[in-house]
Amino acid sequence: MKVAFAGTPDFAATVLRALAASDHEVGLVISQPDARRGRGRKTRPTPVARLALDFELPLRQPARISEVSGEISDHDALVVAAYGQVLRPDTLYAGKEGAWNVHASLLPKYRGAAPVERAIMNGERQTGVTIIRMDEGLDTGPMASQRTAEIPPDMTGGELAELLARLGAEAVIEVLDQIETGRINLTEQDSLNATYAPKLSDEDLVIGWDRDVVEVANLVRALSPHIGARTFHPELEGPVKIWRARISDRETLVLEAGAIRTENGRLLVGCGAGVLEVLELQMPGAQRLATQDFLRGNALRGAFDG
Repeated sequence: MKVAFAGTPDFAATVLRALAASDHEVGLVISQPDARRGRGRKTRPTPVARLALDFELPLRQPARISEVSGEISDHDALVVAAYGQVLRPDTLYAGKEGAWNVHASLLPKYRGAAPVERAIMNGERQTGVTIIRMDEGLDTGPMASQRTAEIPPDMTGGELAELLARLGAEAVIEVLDQIETGRINLTEQDSLNATYAPKLSDEDLVIGWDRDVVEVANLVRALSPHIGARTFHPELEGPVKIWRARISDRETLVLEAGAIRTENGRLLVGCGAGVLEVLELQMPGAQRLATQDFLRGNALRGAFDG
């Protein structure tokens, strides 16, 4: 089949790489416009755009995907993976076989923009990927394939996203094969059991130290390694990002919520119940450091806000 592909981040690039290596032809790649990133505010291509350029695939980066719906109509299907825009009917139905989404959850659970992070934040032990034929709802289309994945207690959001991208790539290629041979079988979702994973807000990224230590540890790993859970200290301007942490094995130690204790190269912070050990952090305007390296030349006392 000749397919168009729409996606933006690393998750989508993993899917595109597998599609490009498959028996299906990728005739068009669509990604979000390049954004300015980093301290120098330099324009950098999205991971999907960069891969398309490397593979010498036709690339479009319109402000709205509907601007290229006419080009999509020259293809058998549109494959979508974490593109980042709502598709209108003129785009959804442009391809002869419609649009097919690689969604990083076991639908109907975790419909929405942040299924990977929300699953870890909520302490889920299992998730997966679903291929749906897209309709005009929010991840409500009929399902063509599902694959499950376990979430180990120490898995980060980045690691889970990469695992699901690989599973999703395998699944969507299988679905395209089924469409091509007329063997596709669709199952309607049970919307009564749907849950939602809305886009992460700034408030979602801030650690509430009055929460149970398990919740705090889950938040840290859900937002690692690209977003970063953050907290604030009254003596610092800007957020402190915590990139890695674990539940302290000091079962008899009790600290007030947010209270900081350093000992033997370890940084411990009290939670509503339990104590978190910070393993890697980043001070405002500084680089990430392992806690032991940070404490060799710096002191951190008092308590974090919240």
